[in-house]
Amino acid sequence: MTNTAITRRYDRTFDLLDTNGNGVLEEKDFTGLIKSIARATAVQGTPKEESLLKEWGNCWHTLRENADADGDGQISRAEFHQAMAASYGNHTQLQDGLVPALESSFAAIDADNDGVATVEQLEAYLTAWGLEAQQARTARGLLDADGDGRITRQEFVAGWTAFLLSDSPEGAAHALLGPVT
Repeated sequence: MTNTAITRRYDRTFDLLDTNGNGVLEEKDFTGLIKSIARATAVQGTPKEESLLKEWGNCWHTLRENADADGDGQISRAEFHQAMAASYGNHTQLQDGLVPALESSFAAIDADNDGVATVEQLEAYLTAWGLEAQQARTARGLLDADGDGRITRQEFVAGWTAFLLSDSPEGAAHALLGPVT
């Protein structure tokens, strides 16, 4: 992937994770995102919300350990770029560091626990991330690889993996979190 393409994807991710818009990532940004996802997926106060908080909390702690170079408890955009490239820049580290959080996210989306989510459920999840409704509709369509109106756990994780690792300028790899400009 070119430096420009990865920079744009990481910038988009940073901007959506920075829920209070103060230009740095803090634990409360991750907690705020998870609370928003829990509301959007109707899992507030359930074990699914607890799992979301635990797994995304683990992501925050891993990111902070790998990125917070000055030890101030915050992660700047530059620190985020460096950590993403180092921590999630390969499949093994992605599996270890991010997939458990993605799996807990999918569990929250999958209301009836049947291993698939409707495109509407995924759209609500993406809107909780901060995507506009049309952006969420576009992204959910990209994740529905076989066009059956349902997203499997595998499609969900594959879409995120492609977004973080693929050098493709198209599809879920390019537009999972909305337009990458």
